[in-house]
Amino acid sequence: MARPGSSCNLSTYLLVLMLLYMYLFAQAHWCQIESPKAPDNSRSCPVMHVNQMDTMSTPSYKYAHAILLLVVFVDLLGFGILGPLIPFYVERLGATTETITVIIALYSLTQFIAMPVWGYLSDRIGRRPVLAISMAGHALSYVIMAYADSLWMMAFARIVGGVTSANLATAYAYMADTTDNKNRAKGLGRISAAFGLGFVLGPVIGGFLAGGDSVESANFMLPAFVAAGLSVLSFAGILLFLPESRPAAKKGDGAQKRPGFLTMLKLALGRPLIAMITGLCFLVITFVAMRESILPLWGHYLHGLSPVDIGILLSVSGGTVTLFQLIAIGPLTARFGEVILVKTAIFFYAIGWTGLVLSDTLIQMSSALCFTAVATAMFQTCLQSLLSQQAAAHERGTIMAVYQSSSSLARFSGQAMAGTAYGQIGPNAPFTLGVVAMFPAMVLIYFIGNRIRGLLRTDTSEVRPQE
Repeated sequence: MARPGSSCNLSTYLLVLMLLYMYLFAQAHWCQIESPKAPDNSRSCPVMHVNQMDTMSTPSYKYAHAILLLVVFVDLLGFGILGPLIPFYVERLGATTETITVIIALYSLTQFIAMPVWGYLSDRIGRRPVLAISMAGHALSYVIMAYADSLWMMAFARIVGGVTSANLATAYAYMADTTDNKNRAKGLGRISAAFGLGFVLGPVIGGFLAGGDSVESANFMLPAFVAAGLSVLSFAGILLFLPESRPAAKKGDGAQKRPGFLTMLKLALGRPLIAMITGLCFLVITFVAMRESILPLWGHYLHGLSPVDIGILLSVSGGTVTLFQLIAIGPLTARFGEVILVKTAIFFYAIGWTGLVLSDTLIQMSSALCFTAVATAMFQTCLQSLLSQQAAAHERGTIMAVYQSSSSLARFSGQAMAGTAYGQIGPNAPFTLGVVAMFPAMVLIYFIGNRIRGLLRTDTSEVRPQE
């Protein structure tokens, strides 16, 4: 099958974007995020276990934010290098389309199970050690994947990665610890931008490391080792440079035993507004995950895309997310508020998925994915900002981890269903089903917005808890 259009123009566009993104990302060290002021002897003052640094003795967390963004970027760069190649790697081991998406989904399933535990631990022992464990686990999973010669080894690698995948939720909690309500959406947007920047560079690097034009002759071991090395770098960066944002709880502080999973769910979902936000996350992310897991196979078998083409496609999408979050998410949130941006994101998802169904060329696919990329930038950042405003500092890690677990369960559901929808209904079914699902999502965000307005009118503490 002929390849749909030249990737030359997209490559030029991508190069320009990458240069701009790297410049903007470098400015994160100087971003104007106002951090909460802590008294000299406050427990919230940052603490490092190695190499105390004078810059961290001040109330400003600019240095910590810069280090956090850097380690998240490096780790997600490795994830971006390997992620788009995994479907083809699993296929080479003899899997069907349905089996491919189930193995991919194992990561999200085990992440769902483990995430509340990591959230509780991050509240008890601090964000820094949990981040370090997560990076080490990612490195181990990539090494196992590099040597995988059977489906069970690949499945085991995905399970190891999922169990130790506490990086993003803990990074969000770290940023929430060190920003006030006014600037929290901007700070969380920086985390999402670091995530997106990893996907600007990662997929293209992965495509070239795998060998370029032929899926059949691609080298999957080299990208896996590169991804493992990047996770090791992130691990070292956390141990050497990242200060703690929340000191470990003392023995007399609160319960000594980890609450059960149902207790965590009750804490997070016992409040109607948090339950609705989490439900909206589950609904939308289910169909986002369907698109993400099936896109490489869809592009290769339906449109003849090579690994490099797929890498460029995903890099343009990730680049759009990054650019939007670095430049637009803060001003737009300040101007319109999180609820309106979430509504816009849902509408953009529907436009983007419809565009994928109708597309024939790489340019058309990239244009459609730009809509979904902007949607992701708005939806993820603004919904998590709304959620963080419902939690006091001592419970924020747990609540955000339950939310992240809901996202992981949604990803498992969407990824596991993607192969069946693709194989049994049709190649475009994952996208069509996503468009249909955005109608109830729009209804749900309407009710969330109404409830927030009602709570603000009655001046309750649920939206802005006193800490």
